[in-house]
Amino acid sequence: DQHRGWFQTSLLNSVGVNGRPPYEQVLTHGFIVDGEGRKMSKSVGNVVSSQEIIDKYGADILRLWVASTDYQNDVRISDGIIKNLGESYRRIRNTARYLLSNLKGFDPNTHSVSYDAMEDMDRWALRQLNDLIGKTNEAYEDYQFHIPTFAIHQFCVNELSAFYLDSSKDRMYADGADSVTRRSGQTAMWAILSTLTRMLAPILSFTAEEIWQEMRHIDPSLQESVFLSDWPEPVALLDKRDRDDKWEGAHAVRSAV
Repeated sequence: DQHRGWFQTSLLNSVGVNGRPPYEQVLTHGFIVDGEGRKMSKSVGNVVSSQEIIDKYGADILRLWVASTDYQNDVRISDGIIKNLGESYRRIRNTARYLLSNLKGFDPNTHSVSYDAMEDMDRWALRQLNDLIGKTNEAYEDYQFHIPTFAIHQFCVNELSAFYLDSSKDRMYADGADSVTRRSGQTAMWAILSTLTRMLAPILSFTAEEIWQEMRHIDPSLQESVFLSDWPEPVALLDKRDRDDKWEGAHAVRSAV
């Protein structure tokens, strides 16, 4: 109805009056249905209220549901779906919390380690982050919002929590506070946190802003809001150099075990 009615009528009127279309692109989504794919109906009792979701889980969980769905098809929603997304949200939030906890005593303006002087594992993590930036930006440009949502979650769970952060615990906890090994890890973690927070801002707006304000305690020179910061772009240099396979192999072995 929207395509045959409103969009078509607006197009014809604008071209006839102004000589140009009223829009450059039109993006529409499928119907929102219940968890079983049925049309929502008050008589059936399967209507899901967005306000009830916000009251129960928070606005960011609702935003996460919107961003995680492939809108090109009918979009399902149910309490079970929202609960599962709540678990995904918890993992992302816990990742950010852990990164923040390891940045105590770190000043990115004075303690940062150059890429060449970093530990191999930290360089590996930044390369994975660089790949994520490229994938996310490409998907956003193509309006495929569910792709970066899934990719960011997988990055937090697989690359970070299950491998990089877990493997970095010893040096972060036991090495000297100002040692190169620990500062290298903090440099990487700061870059990861800063990038993830900015990429999450369109999806988990309130959470991203909360994280950003915590980051400003570490570096007061940051923009007042994450929404005033620059969008992350991939670094071409990181994508072409230092591409050894040892950490990929270690990651694969650890995942298998």
